Amino acid sequence: MRRLFVLLCALFLTATAVPAAADTPPDPVPGERPPLGITWATGDPYCIYNRFTEDVVKAAADQLVTSGLRDAGYEYVMLGDCWQAAERDAAGKLTARASFPSGIPALVDYVHSRGLKIGLYSGTGEKTCSRQAAGSLDHEDLDAQTFADWGADYLRYDTCHSVNGDAPARVKKMADAIKRTGRPITLEIDDYDRDQSQWLWGRAAGAQIWRTYKHATFNFGYSTDSLDKQYGLDGYKGSGGWNMPGPFTFSYLSTAERQAKLGLWAVLNAPLVADMALAADTTLPAAEMKNPDIIAVQQDWAGVAGHKVRDTGWTEVWTKPMSDGSAVLVLFNRGELATPITTSVADAGLPAASGYRVRDLWTGDETETTGALRETVGRHAATVLRVWPTNATAAPRTSLTVELPDSVPPSQPVTATVKFTNAGSTPITGAHLRLTAPAEWRFDGPAEATTETVEPGNTWETPVTLTPVSTATQPFKMPGTVTYTTTQGARTATTSAEAPLMLAPNPPYTNGLLSTQPWISSENGLGPVERDSTDNGHPFKINGKTETRGGLGAHAPSVVRYYLGGKCKQFTATVGVDDRGPNGTLGFRVLGDGVELEATGNMRHGDAVQRLVVPVTGVQVLALAVDDASDGSAGDWGDWVSPYLSC
Repeated sequence: MRRLFVLLCALFLTATAVPAAADTPPDPVPGERPPLGITWATGDPYCIYNRFTEDVVKAAADQLVTSGLRDAGYEYVMLGDCWQAAERDAAGKLTARASFPSGIPALVDYVHSRGLKIGLYSGTGEKTCSRQAAGSLDHEDLDAQTFADWGADYLRYDTCHSVNGDAPARVKKMADAIKRTGRPITLEIDDYDRDQSQWLWGRAAGAQIWRTYKHATFNFGYSTDSLDKQYGLDGYKGSGGWNMPGPFTFSYLSTAERQAKLGLWAVLNAPLVADMALAADTTLPAAEMKNPDIIAVQQDWAGVAGHKVRDTGWTEVWTKPMSDGSAVLVLFNRGELATPITTSVADAGLPAASGYRVRDLWTGDETETTGALRETVGRHAATVLRVWPTNATAAPRTSLTVELPDSVPPSQPVTATVKFTNAGSTPITGAHLRLTAPAEWRFDGPAEATTETVEPGNTWETPVTLTPVSTATQPFKMPGTVTYTTTQGARTATTSAEAPLMLAPNPPYTNGLLSTQPWISSENGLGPVERDSTDNGHPFKINGKTETRGGLGAHAPSVVRYYLGGKCKQFTATVGVDDRGPNGTLGFRVLGDGVELEATGNMRHGDAVQRLVVPVTGVQVLALAVDDASDGSAGDWGDWVSPYLSC
């Protein structure tokens, strides 16, 4: 009767109000498609940030409606741990905390009245993960029926207090209890710090969603670490069961980073869930979240999971087939500098065709190509393309890239080659190039150039030389623009040529530990490269032995560059896989001026350390790299112990 009353009230809303729908019907097949929605504190099992109240939940639900996110498909409002009281009531039922004075049934009705679905939280233990709220151990049937009676649509179920490997049985007990209620409720397994590999058994236990990364993915580093963890998990997802690599806390991500993450999560068919943990009044970036092209990728299941097809350490290419015969390609740059990324329709597994239609899913721009795809992708960013094997009446796809040295000397001239490529099937005319010199540099010749025609499949190359006005101290970044004309009208291509500067205020011209010397640049897969420690200050520990000699702590993919200036003779170090990554697989490489001088090959956790002795006579730039062994970099911590330079 109460639900009918809410429905009748909704029918009499004023014309200016947002339409509402009461008692939203549950999904007939739980987990048929990966969910979209919002949640609270999914990376916080201890309720530190979980200070939400019923007013906060209602406000968030309202935001989904007024922002248009509900109509775009974001239908779930999911409560985190600590919505429930620490103890059950006299009848043994779960009850809400004082911060929900109207009770959960009233909150469920409100969320349903907004045309949304609601999820609750419990756990397999007597207490939930936080130890501050009652769990469902030995109350599975009672709790499942309570959730069903309230009208819940989703249950997040933690396994924190499972013991002796009994998590699958405890989850199945709840899944069976849910089935007996007759109400379809989607079941998600949350495994915090237990490494129980629930993707192996979650579907058989009756769940539809399972976490595949145990940490929060609030920042870029943890997001990429989670992405690496998805390597090899393609076969565990599909209709009715989905890998959950982690939600979004947008406050920690730049626009480019969250667009990259949304595109990659969509290719993975991962749930798109925004974490509201930071503040009650968090404003969601609705324009990005409700991008219909990205949601279409996330919701489409063509029987084959999205997967990585190319990995150079800092750049990656991911692809996913679509059910209409098209494919999606993500060109991802996890590095600190803009860089060109090359792929093709062959990487997407598309059939041979005379032409291909290409749509950029973030800009909406449509072009056509004969097969080649190349793009300069910015720092921590991704280009997301959908490609159809069909001819299109569109402008030819182009790319503007710049070839630069791996490192730029701060007091010497540098030569760059600008390349403008026509990858389409029709000619380009009147191409005009304009370059902007980096700060503290000047061009030795003109900064502009023009060519009459660039035929299909051809590249127009323009060499330029730059000289520092004085010894350069600022990052080397050279923007470039080409304006041109196609059969579809005037267009513009842009690029940013970037390279690390060889800054060496105290060049290591004498013997010494590199861990005490300044470097040109450093890039690291998770967090910064650390001096004399790893993973947020932990001491080096390899095969149970703590190393006290110091060095560089890295996480693959990593590279640290030093300017030697041709003054040194030999580099030595002891290298090994740190115990922080018990499943780590990685390789160490030493490069001089871009040429590999020494490599360990792939090393696993538990392997003996290796001693490197590398001649570096005449080397200008020394690079110390840690690669991920081509199997993803999750947990790949590598130690350069006592990295010593003899000069």
